[in-house]
Amino acid sequence: MAIGWFIVPYKRRTKRRRPTRYCAMDDYTSQIRAHGGMWAESEVLGNRAIVKVRAPVAVLAALNDVPGFKRIPKDRLDDSLADLSQTVRAYLRDEILDMGYTIEELRERFGNDLGAYTLRDVLKFMARRRRKPRYNPATDEIILDGEIQECREIENLDAAVTED
Repeated sequence: MAIGWFIVPYKRRTKRRRPTRYCAMDDYTSQIRAHGGMWAESEVLGNRAIVKVRAPVAVLAALNDVPGFKRIPKDRLDDSLADLSQTVRAYLRDEILDMGYTIEELRERFGNDLGAYTLRDVLKFMARRRRKPRYNPATDEIILDGEIQECREIENLDAAVTED
């Protein structure tokens, strides 16, 4: 079994009294479990989750091809980002900004180079906060503008899915 970290969107579930959201990785739970794998998530800003998956390499590769799923090209929290290409580091920076963090927050924490940091550093930054969702029945929308909430800690997520 292999490990993979992903950034995954949330989707709308409408088969209930009122619409809710769920992590899109749940659409692949049966395929992951069929191979003895598992996954866990931490909701973050921007209607996304950081997801750690344990599954065969072929399943991780297939998940990486799912539209909206973005695999982070490091597998261990203490892996350095120094060997990532400038393009990949820019992608991570842009993903953080697209989540809703400001350039000022990003620069304050990382300066101008994510390459000097580890996967743990970046994931912990992404999981600093999220917004409580609310349903607006007048517009039939789930809006993410509620109070700031804590995210599941990255170390907790890491411990929940191991390479066993």
